[in-house]
Amino acid sequence: MITASNEGQSIAAASLLRGPVYAEDNPKAWAAIRSAPGPLRDLLGVLGMRLVVDEALEFAYLRMVDELPEGMPRLFRRHQLTYHCTVLLVLLRQRMTQAEADEATPRLILTGAQIVEDMRIYHRDGTPEEKIALDIGRLETLGYLRKLTGQDDTYEARRVIKAVVTAEWLEEFAAKLLAAPDEDEP
Repeated sequence: MITASNEGQSIAAASLLRGPVYAEDNPKAWAAIRSAPGPLRDLLGVLGMRLVVDEALEFAYLRMVDELPEGMPRLFRRHQLTYHCTVLLVLLRQRMTQAEADEATPRLILTGAQIVEDMRIYHRDGTPEEKIALDIGRLETLGYLRKLTGQDDTYEARRVIKAVVTAEWLEEFAAKLLAAPDEDEP
């Protein structure tokens, strides 16, 4: 039963189960995360999840613990990103780094046309714009991009990209790209 004393934790836990929580998007959940991270971590830990909070960038998200007890199902499905979606994540991370270096804005705002143009060189010549835009839609569905309300075809690259696309992640991606295909495999 949800009581007044644990209402904030319930809101925070439910919000986190749906995706990253940003202070500006969900102030009530963010306040609960900041005020009682210990009890929230304990609650989520029982479900095999680890709470990750970035105080500086004001967002939080969940990760599955590395080892689950035998027989415990994963609550989060792993999403295999396509090559093009992965490249788009890398490009967005690069743009975020550039924007931070320029100190232009704390948010990275791009139009769909800008993203398509950046991605065009990674697609075959003649690939229709609509096909390239599917990658944008996929990253929007996964919470890496957010379409801005009231603005046609304009997106914000979400800060969770910085937590996902780390130097280690980039090294792993580069190693996969550079790995020669095994000739014994069909």
